[in-house]
Amino acid sequence: MLKTVIAGLRRPVRLLLSAVAIALGVAFVSGSFILTDSVRVGVRAAVAYQMRGVDLEITSPRGVLDDASLARVRQVAGVGAAEGRLQVSAPVAVDGRVRDAGAMAVPADPQLRPFDLAGGRLPNSAAEVATAQELRYRTGQSITVYGRDGTAHVFSVVGTFYRPLDAGIGAPQFLLSVDGLRQLAPQANYGRIDVHAASGAHLDELTKSLTSAVPGTHVATAADAAEELIAEAAPGSAGLTGFFSAFAVLSVIVAGLVIVNSFTILVTQRSRELALLRCVGASRGQVFGSVLAEAAVVGAASSVVGLAGGIGVAAALQAIANDPSIGVYVPVSARTAVESVVIGVLVTVLAAVLPARLATRVAPVAALRSRHETPTGRAGRPRAAVGIVSLLTGVSAGVLATFVETSSKGALMVLAMAALLLAALTFGPLLIGPVVRVLSAAFAPVLGYPAKLAALNADRNPRRTAATAAALTIGLAVVTLITTMASGVEVGNNRGLDNELAANYTVTMAVSNRSLPADLATTLAQIPGVASTATRKSFSGDLGSLGPYSMAAVQADALGSLLHPPVLSGTLDRFGAGDLAVSSELARITALEVGDTVRAAHDGTVPLRVTAIYDSIRAPSLDLGLAFVDLSQQQAIASHGSPAYDESVLVRLSPTADADRVRAALTQALSSEPLAQLNSIADLKQQMAAPLRSTLNLMWALTALAVLIAFAGVANTMSLSVIERTRESALLRALGLTTRRLGATVMTESVFVALFGAACGLVVGIVSAWLFARVASTDARPIVFVLPWGRLGILVAGAVLAAALATLAPARHAARGTLVSAITT
Repeated sequence: MLKTVIAGLRRPVRLLLSAVAIALGVAFVSGSFILTDSVRVGVRAAVAYQMRGVDLEITSPRGVLDDASLARVRQVAGVGAAEGRLQVSAPVAVDGRVRDAGAMAVPADPQLRPFDLAGGRLPNSAAEVATAQELRYRTGQSITVYGRDGTAHVFSVVGTFYRPLDAGIGAPQFLLSVDGLRQLAPQANYGRIDVHAASGAHLDELTKSLTSAVPGTHVATAADAAEELIAEAAPGSAGLTGFFSAFAVLSVIVAGLVIVNSFTILVTQRSRELALLRCVGASRGQVFGSVLAEAAVVGAASSVVGLAGGIGVAAALQAIANDPSIGVYVPVSARTAVESVVIGVLVTVLAAVLPARLATRVAPVAALRSRHETPTGRAGRPRAAVGIVSLLTGVSAGVLATFVETSSKGALMVLAMAALLLAALTFGPLLIGPVVRVLSAAFAPVLGYPAKLAALNADRNPRRTAATAAALTIGLAVVTLITTMASGVEVGNNRGLDNELAANYTVTMAVSNRSLPADLATTLAQIPGVASTATRKSFSGDLGSLGPYSMAAVQADALGSLLHPPVLSGTLDRFGAGDLAVSSELARITALEVGDTVRAAHDGTVPLRVTAIYDSIRAPSLDLGLAFVDLSQQQAIASHGSPAYDESVLVRLSPTADADRVRAALTQALSSEPLAQLNSIADLKQQMAAPLRSTLNLMWALTALAVLIAFAGVANTMSLSVIERTRESALLRALGLTTRRLGATVMTESVFVALFGAACGLVVGIVSAWLFARVASTDARPIVFVLPWGRLGILVAGAVLAAALATLAPARHAARGTLVSAITT
């Protein structure tokens, strides 16, 4: 049997496209592993730079680390060097707009500097700056940075530096001298003090000494501090891992379907060969093992190729996402290599189990059949029963999720989507015949006999045709669902913003933790054409025994005129001092109800009565937090007297105002505050839609690989079918069918398969998106069921074009053979 397996592998053409499908699936799996490792390694590299030369780190959770604290640390015996980490916000002017950035004072001790000089030199005076390499500033160039008081400071670039990207741990973009940084923030204190121990010092004893020297501080070893930084960055890394893993699983499933179909066709075509093996004494187990062994070899070879492809996938994604100056890093660990190859082999072998079992059922008498005589593979009653059960399950789960109030709506929605997809895949063989006959009738006036022959070929073996379309159905269902959901969320966000915000403009600060001028709302209200203005502030509020929460403070007279938060219970008609409105989320967490009284502030001296429970859209400059109060009570209940961290002024124009003229006047009024940004409602909608569209484009790119695997399956099926129909094709040519029409028949059949798969995928995706919109939509965050006809049209057109291109080679092969050789085959 070993020789038989080797002999089968010597015919690689039949296995080529199956191998391509496996390689593509493994490429995605290994690429996701490599990207995850690169993110993890990048975080650790960034942390290593942050902790360079540090033996102990001193932080003060509640106190202040100032120059006096640093001086006391340096006087402790066993301290070799100590540097305060002075880092502040440094908004920078770029192309007429202000962007947030960070600046750090250069530590005097070189061994405690968390960066490497890349070019030029470090700043020596208060007017000089070194910039991060990825910003691409040139030596001698001037940049404008704004201080905490809004004053513009001009610095001359004298050098560039390198450090790993932020990775969520606060890496600065600018390096300044201590004097230069004090210009931006005169009262800034150290975020931490880094200590390098003297030679021979014991860290345990030094830790005790430092704790005594600077009371109220926390002293941690470099290892503990590094692990804490890594833990802070871990959630983002885990989310990225799950994101790529989900699409890797999708690709592997699609590749598995392609392998099942391909090996089923191969086993069917080799039935005479397998029967001869049975005639000469091969057992069922040996036949079963030979098919699996062949699958294992193909899977192993393809997985190695896929691993190399995964390196390319990871490198390409990094090159697209990262700045060119950062470079590409693709760490390939032994674990990644082994797991990728093992997954590829296991998926291939498991997918080949069903065809291998089919091979054991070949009777020895099959050796007397014609070489290419194959069964039709009609669908039976068990398949219809499974399809009906799946459909009923999906419909029932969808009805329960849509119309019944239950905490399991999300699970029921997912169950309904999965059941509907299973029903579509199960009913495929039953629907393929009627669908291709309709397509044949539609295409026949244009294509003639190729359309009719293509329909007959597609309906000859419905299970094979449906299995070929199944991989495409899954890929396009996911793409359709994602695209329709994204469109619904975008339209819903816009509608929610229109319903909740009656203002025409908002004014915010370009950077966080920077307050707008106290009299800005009054100043803007005096501009001709402005009907009303209102101030909104986000802050950390202390709700007494309930704890601190992210809250907002708004002018009471803005409710109902400029702001219309959807009220779920209670009322905001007479909202004012002493009232509290809580979000539905906070009400669920704390069990607060309308009429309850909350003793707010840290000492519980500010009573607030819950007057309404609301839901609210999370939009830029419009965040109402988990609860809101009247603007006059913001300072009284702020946690530890903390200031607002986000402010906005809402501006509504009079109906007869000239919008362009008023905007120009507003811009002029804000000219004295360069960090203030004026945004229209259209601008806010664009800001909300930008990340959604970026995510959608990324998902399209990722899902495209699964769809590519599906088209490899279409090409594989058509190639094997052409070989199977060699004598039939010769007979058609003998009866007068031209080679061009014969090739057109093959191509038309692939287009019919693609249209069938696309139609099933569109139906499942659209129905799933409708269900998502019904279940997940709320008054504040409505998700509108809207079909993105443009993108869906591109999707179907791309599927048809890709199917035609995928069968160019099979079509040429069908038309290339001579009549005599084909008939004698």
